[in-house]
Amino acid sequence: MPAEMVGSFVPKLHDAACAAEEEYWDLLPAFRTGAASDDAAELARAKEKWLLSQPWQREQQRVLGTKPDRLFLMDYAGHVGVVAAAPYAAAPHLLIFDPLQLHRLAPAFQQSAAQAWHSLPDAVADPAQRLAATQREWASVPWPRTPVTLPAQQQAERVITGLRTEFLRRAPLLKER
Repeated sequence: MPAEMVGSFVPKLHDAACAAEEEYWDLLPAFRTGAASDDAAELARAKEKWLLSQPWQREQQRVLGTKPDRLFLMDYAGHVGVVAAAPYAAAPHLLIFDPLQLHRLAPAFQQSAAQAWHSLPDAVADPAQRLAATQREWASVPWPRTPVTLPAQQQAERVITGLRTEFLRRAPLLKER
């Protein structure tokens, strides 16, 4: 994402996460329907299968009719979809995020966004050139760069409980449709 977009994208990301969270907690039982056990890996597999079975493409086409942007957000099925097409991606992509994941990652995302904004004066002027250079660099680097450390079950439960409590305390979000 070009640094020029960060200022308008971050508030939209927060709004999309809050809108998706309105559905998320009610959909938890549906996420678990295909799970063979309560094992965390099995629950994650069942949730992924359920999400991928939803008609995302139909919702994406509906939203595309109202948003000419080549990078936009949509909340659907209790999740946030980030749709990226050229020049932001070589081919159109739909990235699906859990709203709780977005809330948890918000501080790191905001820090990265601030760094991108501060580096803007030294950057190549053309955003398309910067995006192309970034895509070339990322294509050459194994992903992830560093091993991912998963939280312990107790840590994860503590975070999720805190997010659920915050959700219950805030006023319901009125979505514009």
